[in-house]
Amino acid sequence: MLGGTAQEDDWSREPDPAVAAAIRRRCAALRPEIAGARVLEHRVGLRPARHAVRLEREPLPDGRLLVHNYGHGGAGVTVAWGCAREAARLASRATG
Repeated sequence: MLGGTAQEDDWSREPDPAVAAAIRRRCAALRPEIAGARVLEHRVGLRPARHAVRLEREPLPDGRLLVHNYGHGGAGVTVAWGCAREAARLASRATG
Protein backbone atom coordinates (compact mmCIF):
# COMPACT_ATOMS: atom_id res chain seq x y z
CA MET A 1 0.00 0.00 0.00
CA LEU A 2 1.36 3.37 -1.01
CA GLY A 3 -0.14 6.73 -0.51
CA GLY A 4 -1.16 9.65 1.49
CA THR A 5 -1.98 13.22 0.69
CA ALA A 6 -3.14 16.18 2.70
CA GLN A 7 -5.23 18.39 0.47
CA GLU A 8 -7.57 20.76 2.22
CA ASP A 9 -11.13 21.00 0.90
CA ASP A 10 -10.68 18.11 -1.56
CA TRP A 11 -13.68 15.84 -0.98
CA SER A 12 -13.51 13.86 -4.22
CA ARG A 13 -13.79 10.11 -3.82
CA GLU A 14 -12.44 9.48 -7.31
CA PRO A 15 -8.75 8.55 -7.61
CA ASP A 16 -6.68 11.21 -9.37
CA PRO A 17 -4.21 9.58 -11.80
CA ALA A 18 -1.73 12.48 -11.45
CA VAL A 19 -1.75 12.23 -7.66
CA ALA A 20 -1.33 8.43 -7.85
CA ALA A 21 1.63 8.81 -10.23
CA ALA A 22 3.27 11.39 -7.96
CA ILE A 23 2.85 9.11 -4.91
CA ARG A 24 4.37 6.22 -6.83
CA ARG A 25 7.33 8.36 -7.98
CA ARG A 26 8.06 9.50 -4.41
CA CYS A 27 7.87 5.95 -3.08
CA ALA A 28 10.06 4.61 -5.90
CA ALA A 29 12.67 7.25 -5.07
CA LEU A 30 13.03 5.49 -1.70
CA ARG A 31 12.49 1.91 -2.91
CA PRO A 32 13.28 1.58 -6.66
CA GLU A 33 11.62 -1.84 -6.94
CA ILE A 34 8.25 -0.15 -6.45
CA ALA A 35 8.52 1.50 -9.87
CA GLY A 36 7.88 -1.84 -11.59
CA ALA A 37 5.28 -3.21 -9.20
CA ARG A 38 1.85 -4.10 -10.55
CA VAL A 39 -0.94 -1.78 -9.35
CA LEU A 40 -3.88 -3.80 -8.05
CA GLU A 41 -6.23 -0.88 -7.44
CA HIS A 42 -6.49 2.74 -6.44
CA ARG A 43 -8.55 3.86 -3.47
CA VAL A 44 -9.47 7.17 -1.93
CA GLY A 45 -10.11 7.68 1.76
CA LEU A 46 -11.48 10.86 3.27
CA ARG A 47 -9.98 11.65 6.64
CA PRO A 48 -11.46 14.87 7.99
CA ALA A 49 -9.07 16.76 10.20
CA ARG A 50 -9.27 19.60 12.68
CA HIS A 51 -6.62 21.68 14.38
CA ALA A 52 -7.20 19.47 17.42
CA VAL A 53 -9.12 16.20 17.81
CA ARG A 54 -12.54 16.68 19.34
CA LEU A 55 -12.81 14.17 22.17
CA GLU A 56 -15.38 15.22 24.75
CA ARG A 57 -18.73 14.35 26.22
CA GLU A 58 -21.88 16.35 25.64
CA PRO A 59 -25.06 15.78 27.67
CA LEU A 60 -28.11 16.02 25.39
CA PRO A 61 -31.35 17.75 26.43
CA ASP A 62 -33.19 14.42 26.59
CA GLY A 63 -30.69 13.01 29.11
CA ARG A 64 -28.66 10.90 26.70
CA LEU A 65 -24.92 11.38 26.37
CA LEU A 66 -23.03 12.06 23.16
CA VAL A 67 -19.28 11.40 23.08
CA HIS A 68 -17.51 13.27 20.27
CA ASN A 69 -14.38 11.58 18.89
CA TYR A 70 -13.43 12.93 15.47
CA GLY A 71 -11.05 15.09 13.48
CA HIS A 72 -8.05 12.76 13.55
CA GLY A 73 -7.17 13.25 9.89
CA GLY A 74 -4.42 10.98 8.63
CA ALA A 75 -3.27 10.31 12.21
CA GLY A 76 -6.41 8.30 12.96
CA VAL A 77 -4.66 4.93 12.83
CA THR A 78 -1.84 6.25 14.99
CA VAL A 79 -4.03 7.58 17.79
CA ALA A 80 -7.05 5.26 17.43
CA TRP A 81 -6.40 3.07 20.48
CA GLY A 82 -5.78 5.94 22.86
CA CYS A 83 -8.74 7.97 21.63
CA ALA A 84 -11.04 4.92 21.70
CA ARG A 85 -9.97 4.18 25.27
CA GLU A 86 -10.66 7.77 26.32
CA ALA A 87 -14.02 7.84 24.50
CA ALA A 88 -15.03 4.62 26.29
CA ARG A 89 -13.97 6.15 29.62
CA LEU A 90 -16.08 9.24 28.93
CA ALA A 91 -19.08 7.10 27.99
CA SER A 92 -18.72 4.79 30.99
CA ARG A 93 -18.76 7.77 33.38
CA ALA A 94 -22.40 8.22 32.41
CA THR A 95 -23.34 4.61 33.17
CA GLY A 96 -21.26 4.27 36.31
